[in-house]
Amino acid sequence: MEKYILLSIKPRIVKEIVSGEKKFEFRKKFPDINGSKISHKIIIYCSKPTMQIIGSFVAKSYYHVDFESLMEKVNATEEYKLRIGGYLEDKSSCHAMEISDVKLYKSPLSLSYLRREFPGFCPGQSYRYLNPLIKDRIHSLNNEI
Repeated sequence: MEKYILLSIKPRIVKEIVSGEKKFEFRKKFPDINGSKISHKIIIYCSKPTMQIIGSFVAKSYYHVDFESLMEKVNATEEYKLRIGGYLEDKSSCHAMEISDVKLYKSPLSLSYLRREFPGFCPGQSYRYLNPLIKDRIHSLNNEI
């Protein structure tokens, strides 16, 4: 069975993703989604104060390389390298996903709803694997993942 990843993302970054301004999502740690049973469809949890599963995007490309190689692959400007370099502390192991096919759900799932329907649910600070029952609920409420 294919696993889905739930990514916790700050609201201002979600806005950049939705507008198309943000083309890549960078992470310090992330599972290898190339050649695994992990879906390239990434589920977006918009963190505080929104606190909802609000949509998804497809990781068109996934990179796990050193910082300099990653910056070359994403055609980063010097300004961008400085911005991202402050976040990616371990420069030998950097992860990035190219964002495509962003979808916003017509029926987002709030944190209170998720905790009521799926006791013990916690979105995680960075990422987590999505409970298949939550994936099914997203699909039943939105006719898509």
